[in-house]
Amino acid sequence: MRDALRRTTAILVAASGALSLTGCTGSEAFANFGVLQNDGQQTLSIGVNPEDSEQLVVGEIYNQVLAAYGRPVGIAANTNFAQRSAMDTLREDDIDLVVSCTGTLLYDFDRATAETYITDDQEAPQAPNAERADEVYASLVATFPHDIRTVDPSPAQGCADSEAAAAGLPQNFVPLFKEGKLSRREIKRLNFITRVMATKDIEEMAERVDNGELVRDVTREWLMEYASINPDNPQTQSTDDAKAEPPV
Repeated sequence: MRDALRRTTAILVAASGALSLTGCTGSEAFANFGVLQNDGQQTLSIGVNPEDSEQLVVGEIYNQVLAAYGRPVGIAANTNFAQRSAMDTLREDDIDLVVSCTGTLLYDFDRATAETYITDDQEAPQAPNAERADEVYASLVATFPHDIRTVDPSPAQGCADSEAAAAGLPQNFVPLFKEGKLSRREIKRLNFITRVMATKDIEEMAERVDNGELVRDVTREWLMEYASINPDNPQTQSTDDAKAEPPV
């Protein structure tokens, strides 16, 4: 039964970004999820680990930002994250976008290259944080196949419990998404919102989720301040231009 749950992806479609996740344990959160049909619309599925409060927070921010442009979008609670890489999740599951961190992704995709940064960190003077973060990000992007894309890395750091973090790799949040799923305008907006995230903000919101608050409630004030989006009335952006642009 447990293996079956691990193999299952539960997708919730929220055309206006109405989904909220609670601060329960992973199993409790998973039990509350169901599968809804999208009536033929190209709904974007954002995959998150239901046991990772930081992923829930960042995923909900992306969810609301895209929904504000009229994009059918929803959160997918995927219990496979502990067993598989983000790339495998994108390719094997009904997931279009995942949230992770640069060091963790490079550690999973190209261990040999990741270890060169770990060696430098241990045996040589460490480069400035921003420079090392840029180098790890550039190495990560170089590993991508043609059908996977991302945006500029966030200055916010996460994934503190990962092997890559323990090894000292920079851990900047990034979204990974499938080629052809987002328009240029959506990618531009995703890039902007990723760049304005801060470590302290994400940590504080994640802690509130751990304490039992709804993800939707936790991210509301942040979204209004940094994206001018009210989750209770998300259609605040121009949707005509967004709909007119083809995906890239």
